[in-house]
Amino acid sequence: MAKDAGVSIATVSCCLSGSRYVKPETRTKIMDSIEKLKYIPNASARDLRSTSTNRIGVVLTDIDNIYHTEIFKGISASLQRKGYTINVAFSNSLPDIERKKIEDFISQNVSGLILITCQPQNTDFFVNRIRNFGIPTVFLERRPDNLDVNFLGFDNYRTVYSITKTLLENGNRQIALFTGNPAFSSESDCIRGYEDAFRHFNLPLDSALVYETNMSKEDAFKVSMSNLCGQPADAIVATSENIAFGVLETLHVLGQKVPEDVQLITLSEESWNSSTKYPGMLHTSRTAFTLGKKAAELLEENIKNPALFEKKTCLLTDQVPKITAVPPVHTASAQTGSISSDKEGLRILMVDLATSHSTKLLSTSFTRETGIPIEFEFVRQSELLKRISQDVDRSENYFDIYMYDIPWLDYLVQNGLLLDITDFVQSDSFHSENVFEENLENCRHGQSYYGIPIIGGAQIMFYRQDLFENRDIAKAFKKQYQISLRPPKTWTEFNGIAQFFTRKYNPDSPTEFGTSLAGSMDEELAPELLIRLWSNGGKIWDKHFNVCLDTPENAKAFRSILDTLKYTPGSPFETDIQQTVSDFASGKTAMLVTYTEYASEISSYIHKNTIGRVGYRTLPGNSPASIGWNFGLNPFTTRTDAAFRYFQWLCRPKTSYYMTILNGQSPVIAPYHSHELIKLYPWLEYTEESFRYTRKRSMPYRSKSLCIPQNKIERILCSVLKDILQNNHSVEQALASAQTEMELLFKSYGYPKPLHFIK
Repeated sequence: MAKDAGVSIATVSCCLSGSRYVKPETRTKIMDSIEKLKYIPNASARDLRSTSTNRIGVVLTDIDNIYHTEIFKGISASLQRKGYTINVAFSNSLPDIERKKIEDFISQNVSGLILITCQPQNTDFFVNRIRNFGIPTVFLERRPDNLDVNFLGFDNYRTVYSITKTLLENGNRQIALFTGNPAFSSESDCIRGYEDAFRHFNLPLDSALVYETNMSKEDAFKVSMSNLCGQPADAIVATSENIAFGVLETLHVLGQKVPEDVQLITLSEESWNSSTKYPGMLHTSRTAFTLGKKAAELLEENIKNPALFEKKTCLLTDQVPKITAVPPVHTASAQTGSISSDKEGLRILMVDLATSHSTKLLSTSFTRETGIPIEFEFVRQSELLKRISQDVDRSENYFDIYMYDIPWLDYLVQNGLLLDITDFVQSDSFHSENVFEENLENCRHGQSYYGIPIIGGAQIMFYRQDLFENRDIAKAFKKQYQISLRPPKTWTEFNGIAQFFTRKYNPDSPTEFGTSLAGSMDEELAPELLIRLWSNGGKIWDKHFNVCLDTPENAKAFRSILDTLKYTPGSPFETDIQQTVSDFASGKTAMLVTYTEYASEISSYIHKNTIGRVGYRTLPGNSPASIGWNFGLNPFTTRTDAAFRYFQWLCRPKTSYYMTILNGQSPVIAPYHSHELIKLYPWLEYTEESFRYTRKRSMPYRSKSLCIPQNKIERILCSVLKDILQNNHSVEQALASAQTEMELLFKSYGYPKPLHFIK
């Protein structure tokens, strides 16, 4: 084993006994060799050679979870008075972090372990790292798959079965269950109890009413907000207080009262301080402190008899509250949170994006607060600009508010399709200081403002942090490139790392491809090209509006992207953004450049499927494209007062927190400075950092001249790559051809002329 790990026998001995410090990277080598060679240390011999450390390792998932805090208090109260030293670590629900913490404890020769695992399915790891080392261990709450272990938890099956059965007896039928990952036995037991209660009464079971969350209140808010509007419930059961608080916030936004409109029951912790409980919400009483205390007692039993100890399972019971019958409310106002109003409403035309639908969901709260109803219509991005033009040209305009893409602003203003709202934006009532200056700048044409930002963000880079921090992978990379593996700072580094993580060029790569690139539409491909042009000092036109596509800087940028394409799954022209997100989230690729709007989707998928960890960084070259959407007013609307009130509501901090949680890229500053949200959504800080470097996808503009539509410019830019890949032209040939076509386009719109330049 020592030979396989490349270390001395003495180093192996020190690692296993904990008699002296061993470097983390050396310890990892030894642990990997033990697992590979199926080495099983003799626990009895180990005990004879080493002195007991009297140290206990405790691994919990989250420092902010009150339930886990109470468990730890119970562990500490039992063990410390018996002379044990307790070392606690937190995995943050990340499997690779949990594995490292366990290995650290093993190398410290702890006397025993108490774990709440985030990877119960990883049986091989627990066999090789814990059972084969003969380390007394107690698992709490989440039982490892197919493994005989000491296990303590609460009888969640019995508790949820009892709650659901009582609700059904009381006449409730639309009973929603909000739970955590069903891969955890604590959560799967809740689901079984819920389902069996329906079966007990031979009632149809609606699986659509079982909602999975990541057990944070933010995700519970997101899941419940996205579902309860479409499928209202008259009773809700939550498997933790964190989940219950997220659901409660949704009910508040929807204007539903607990328990008058909906009953909310949660599994909770025992507490004498009932004033901390939300009025109307029912709580079970789990003695988490007792669970921790009993876990400590069981571990001590196992420590005293490590070799022949018979593993034990113990399930504690909750005290279930008395659930009285509350007549289910099925009125439209209770279920949707909307109210009747005689006020004339607003009509909004939006692009069909996830954030747009989140805006619609939250706007029910605006209607409830103001009595102003809002009607939404969603269209595809390719149709939106045309629909705006058609609506303004109608004798009777239908929409009051238009959502528009940043590059369209000059065209919309020049064609009289937006209302100048400068007075409102600069008034004290709007509070423009709440909004990022960069996002508000995207609404300015000349010296006037023609809207407010509704979505503000930037491109950032996502990468598999667990792979980048893997010792063996980092060692192999350094051997090949003579530099350390790190998130790339230049596009040259990006391509080198992409090659390393592409199996065609590196058979040992843990991912099939290094990256992926979207280009199924010009709107997707153009930003990918622009960020490389900008970082290489390239441009499309100069300050005098002379076309300058055919330059050495642009040629270098296109060669860079051609290099990138060697390490992608397929043709960019057949790949859309959603596919690139899916490739990265599923573990097919190691890096991804995309928009912050997809960060939550990526993080949730990887967390749920325990694939690894995601890292976030600003783009190589520090030249991201500014992305976002604005709200502007129809120049002929008669509802400006209502629209301005709506704009004020959208840009207040409270609304921006909701938008951020619901996948929105809020242009309001507040969420980016919330420590609570940054912990859950770490990409926020990189988004704000990217704002310092962003560049706008603008079009040539000068007063008294026509604007060239952005799509025409970007079509020619994208044709360069298509000419190279589809017609086998060289980079120089493709750029020369595009130069000629772009010059003709500029000339047809009256450019260039050496007049005052505004951009």
